[in-house]
Amino acid sequence: MRSAASGKGALAGGRAVYIAMLAPALCLLFLTVVPFLDGVYTSLTNEKLYAGVTRFIGFANYLKLAQNPTFWIALGNTLLYAGLATLIQIPLGLAVALLLDVPSKVQWFFRSTIALPLLIPPVVAGLMWKTMMQPQSGVLNWLLAQVGLPPFSWLSDPQTALVSIVLIDTWLFMPLAAIILLAGLQSISGEVLEAARIDGANAWQTIRHIKLQALKPYIVLVAMFRIPDALKSLEIIYATTRGGPLNATRTLHVMAYEEAYRWSSLGRAMAIVFILWILSYVFSTILLSLWRKEEMRFHGR
Repeated sequence: MRSAASGKGALAGGRAVYIAMLAPALCLLFLTVVPFLDGVYTSLTNEKLYAGVTRFIGFANYLKLAQNPTFWIALGNTLLYAGLATLIQIPLGLAVALLLDVPSKVQWFFRSTIALPLLIPPVVAGLMWKTMMQPQSGVLNWLLAQVGLPPFSWLSDPQTALVSIVLIDTWLFMPLAAIILLAGLQSISGEVLEAARIDGANAWQTIRHIKLQALKPYIVLVAMFRIPDALKSLEIIYATTRGGPLNATRTLHVMAYEEAYRWSSLGRAMAIVFILWILSYVFSTILLSLWRKEEMRFHGR
């Protein structure tokens, strides 16, 4: 009898532990799924901020977006912005990581200061760079004048505004790429590098055949962080150009923000956000699959 009672007590204790572990997971799932489904439903309605009556309208918001030329401009700008930012920041971050991996007396100083831009809120960084990019009084055009170059229309020219914002994004987030890639470099075994040195490999051969091969999963990891983040970029753009000039920097997130807060069209704003979510999900899934392949290849599993 005592043994049976003891067994029941152990079983009850095991269930209690199971429920205690399951409850937070269910709460997290509930808090994630319910707002997401609510957002999807909102995108299928004509809901407006401060309006009392909401009506289900199906895919009307999506059809209106498809017929709006500004939407396609914003979609192109979004993909171009994310692509440029990632393609610039990964090689630049890799170069910085390789420099920070070289032992030197001032290595600790540069390693401690590289992350400083990450501490600045994107909207503050946008305002700061907007001041620096002023055509008449900005410090960047002053520097160009010192070397005999004409002033540059950083944010006011439709041809250069998007690239200028990518430059700001690069200044702000390139350190993240450098830190992740530096962590990858630090994970390379010293014995492997020493063996390469003994075999006569020079610096370039070591970088090409050992370090870059080891860094492939980390490079994909940087892309996994940066592409979805760049697709959702809003603060820098809104602090500098607000989507102008002539829609040159209008992205989907800027368009969604204006639909919600300028035109009070919450249903249409949620439709744009859902399209952004689909883009982020597709890119994240592809990159996650690529990252797993690189991890398996690198670790020989």
